[in-house]
Amino acid sequence: MKKDEIKIKKEITREPLTSDIIFKAVYGRDTPESKAALIALLNLVLDLRDDPIVDITYKNPFSIDDCYEGKTIIMDIKAETSRGELIDIEMQIGDLDVYVNRTVFYVSKQLTEGLDRGQDYGKMKKSIVISFVKGKLFPQEIPFHSVYTLRERNSLKELSDIMELHYIELDKIRRDGMQLSEMSDLEQLGAYMKCSGNPEEKAYVEELVKKGDEVIGMTDTVLKKISEEDKLRELRIAREKWEMWVMLERTAGYDNGKADGKIEGIREGKIEGKIEGAREIAANFKKAGIDIEVIAANTGLSKEEIEQL
Repeated sequence: MKKDEIKIKKEITREPLTSDIIFKAVYGRDTPESKAALIALLNLVLDLRDDPIVDITYKNPFSIDDCYEGKTIIMDIKAETSRGELIDIEMQIGDLDVYVNRTVFYVSKQLTEGLDRGQDYGKMKKSIVISFVKGKLFPQEIPFHSVYTLRERNSLKELSDIMELHYIELDKIRRDGMQLSEMSDLEQLGAYMKCSGNPEEKAYVEELVKKGDEVIGMTDTVLKKISEEDKLRELRIAREKWEMWVMLERTAGYDNGKADGKIEGIREGKIEGKIEGAREIAANFKKAGIDIEVIAANTGLSKEEIEQL
């Protein structure tokens, strides 16, 4: 066989879609591919396939150059649909204590921003906030996709449809022993988001891409493309390092004696006598979706040890 006839199959890599910066790069770039993926996602989450959104206008499109120029990057995606709705959508990992209040603020702010000064209140634009959440936000009895609107407390009669808050809790999606055909399209998308970027779940992700809804295929096309961008991967890792140290410092604030010992031991590389503390911290970071390489570099544990946690 001639050399030019030899084809080397390129390894497919995917960055974790549960990273907020990767999520925004996939759905928030003002490109035809990202826009099509976001429109398909919105029509799925909002159950609009019989009367679909056909176009969107980005309010804060993602630009990697802004990241390198030191500009403040807001990780939620703001857009207006062809139907006139104002959308705010993001991926949220951890830091959930006041997250619900934050989303209520977002939906309220969108309502005021969507009405020009002196304009009639009948011209208000519908405000929708969609949160994909990695972690536990509501009690287990609340479904993985919960929707909140303005309703009367007892009769549940809707006061107005001017605002909606959607929460998709990825950790509530169960797939053990389930065939893909038994999962809803949104559950399949959530499973894809949760598993993408995890080498151990590569076969399952490939199955989801092959058999799942079109929004998964659209998303996967963009995700594989942006996963080849070294600068974006560097930004994702740097952001995760920063988030990890923020978590460490917060832990220190809650339990100074115990946490300071863990942090100082990790910073100085003195793991002896603090292995259990390092493992505990590493397990929390792994659960939060932080890259194993980042955890290993900052805890002193090997990647193999972290994978077994």
